[in-house]
Amino acid sequence: MGKARLKNKFSARSLIFLFVFFLFFPILINAQDVNISVSATVSGTSTPPIIPEPPIIPPGGSYVPSETEIIFKGRAFPSALVTILKNDAVIASFKAGQTGLFERSIKGIPGGIYNFSIFAEDTDGKKSELMRFMVTVLESRITTVSNIFISSTISLKPQTAVQGEKINIFGQVFPGSMVRIFFSPSGLIKETVASDQGRWSFEAGTDSLKEGEYKVKNKSFFGEGEQSGYSQELSFKIIKKAEVCRGADLNTDDKVDLVDFSILLYFWEQKQPANRCADINSDGTVDIIDFSIMMYQWTG
Repeated sequence: MGKARLKNKFSARSLIFLFVFFLFFPILINAQDVNISVSATVSGTSTPPIIPEPPIIPPGGSYVPSETEIIFKGRAFPSALVTILKNDAVIASFKAGQTGLFERSIKGIPGGIYNFSIFAEDTDGKKSELMRFMVTVLESRITTVSNIFISSTISLKPQTAVQGEKINIFGQVFPGSMVRIFFSPSGLIKETVASDQGRWSFEAGTDSLKEGEYKVKNKSFFGEGEQSGYSQELSFKIIKKAEVCRGADLNTDDKVDLVDFSILLYFWEQKQPANRCADINSDGTVDIIDFSIMMYQWTG
């Protein structure tokens, strides 16, 4: 008899604990997608009763429950167009402030568990990576999702560079953020700081990079431990330095003679020849003009 009462008492306490837990901690995060910290609080009665009392309905009146509301707060880029989706459907699109901060209240969402996602488009029309998280919304209460940090946008030029050329990597993020740039497969990591307007850029040297394809992405940091998820990952290619042509000296032996003439004849009338130096005047075709230049530079 005593054991049964103890078991019932334990079960009741467990149910009360679960109720309070889900009431005050209604958010679940998909950390694999975003790698960030998102918190939520629920505002309603300051100390909600465990057994709610039925509402008092005045004579001739009707009971109107509090409206369900969810508030999103966080950091984007100055004047960014922020879009919020619920279960992959757009529910709000609005501009962040000139400081990059944003706050948006959405009302009328029924209580339940929802997959929310959010992204931002910068003033150059470039979009951030989509950030996803799951939230439990409680009926007739206010749920606040805060500490949202939208990832940086990223672009690069040129997409193909000759060894030794510079590659400019740039984008927009929350002003003053430290942007950490990751290169793969080289393992190179570089850092830069965004301006007061949220713009950042980094000029990457390619002298130490071998011929091949590389990928680059970034992650942003602000204040005491705040960090975004990774940005979009972009690719660029490094090619070898082009061969330096030496006029009509096609075999680079410091003479213009029959050997060079033979090379010219081999590529005669070809367009964009494999040996680009055979097109001495670089007009796209090996022809009589190139022969004339060779004769002018002839050393024998």
